[in-house]
Amino acid sequence: MKTKRILIASIFAAAAALFLCGGSRADDVTVSVDSPAVVSQGDSFAVDVDIANATDVYDFQLDLDFDPSVLQATDVSEGAFLTTDGSTFFFPGFIDNSAGNITFNADTLIGAISGADGSGTLLQVDFQALATGTSSLDLDNLILQDSLGDALDASTTNASVTVTSSRPIPAPEPNSRALLAIGTAACLILPMSVRRGCLRKLRGVSTGGLRT
Repeated sequence: MKTKRILIASIFAAAAALFLCGGSRADDVTVSVDSPAVVSQGDSFAVDVDIANATDVYDFQLDLDFDPSVLQATDVSEGAFLTTDGSTFFFPGFIDNSAGNITFNADTLIGAISGADGSGTLLQVDFQALATGTSSLDLDNLILQDSLGDALDASTTNASVTVTSSRPIPAPEPNSRALLAIGTAACLILPMSVRRGCLRKLRGVSTGGLRT
C-alpha cells in the first residue's frame, strides 16, 4: 500500500513538473508592437510587430488596431522572422482606414519543416500621420501555431504614437540682387520728378539698408 502511494505521488509530481515547464515556456514568448513614440503631422513612418523567445513557430495570424482620425495605414510587408527558416506564404491582410484596423495578416512556412526559433520581426506596417493626437497600436486576434499545428501561447505588448503639429518650414531669404533689379525697373517707369528719389533709396538698400 505504501509503495502504491509513493508511485501515485511520483506520477503527480512528474505531471506537475511538465505543466510548470510548459507554462514557463509559453509565458516567455512575447509579441510586441515597436513604434516611434513621437512623429510630426504629415510624416510617414514604420511600425514593426516583433516576436521574442519563440520556439517552433510555423505560422501566425494577427490584427492591428489604430485610431483612423490620427493615422492612416498605407502598406503591410512581411518580416524576416519566418523567412530565415524556409519558404513562406505571406498574406498582408485588409487595411480599413475608416474602421482603424488591419485584419487577417498572416504568414506560414511551407513544407514539412520545423518552425522558427528565437526573436525577430513578424511584419511591418507603414503609416502616415494625418492629424495631431495620440493613437494606440493594439494587437488583436493573435494566433501562433507550431509545426504540429498546435496553438502556442504568447503575451502581447501594445504601443502608442503621438502626432505633433507639423514643423514650420522657414521662409527662404529673398535674393537681394533680384529684388534690386526689380526695384530699378520699377523706378525707371516712374515720372522723372520721383525717379531720382526712388533710385537713391535703392542705392541705400544696396549699400546696407533702406534709407527713409
